Amino acid sequence: MRIRTIAVVILGSLMLSSCSAGNMGEPTPTPTVQVSLPNTGESLARLGFTNEAASMIWIPDHVTLTYTADQGNLLIVTGIISEAKDIEAYLRGTLPGLGWEITSESSGALMFSNEVWHGAYVEGDQSWALTVRND
Repeated sequence: MRIRTIAVVILGSLMLSSCSAGNMGEPTPTPTVQVSLPNTGESLARLGFTNEAASMIWIPDHVTLTYTADQGNLLIVTGIISEAKDIEAYLRGTLPGLGWEITSESSGALMFSNEVWHGAYVEGDQSWALTVRND
């Protein structure tokens, strides 16, 4: 009888500890972002950028770039003003499918981010600029 009581106590303790331990320290599941590559255009990575974010930023085909910077924590791309509206429309249409959230927008400007990177697009008087950084 004594062995049976000890066995029940041990078994009960194991069951209680496994139930309470099952919820401790488990990470909360996070939603997986479904990435959808655009049908047209090309990624900055395909244009030769090596920054981690370059594969997540796409621009239309045949865009005239006037300045670029490719650093570990920063991408900068600028182009001619006559293409600014096309770039803006393309970014509005493709960023969400590439895993970005557009966080602010107005005519001629966008701000966007994902879990690591923050970006902005702006149309100026003589050119447009796109920046992405991870700080």
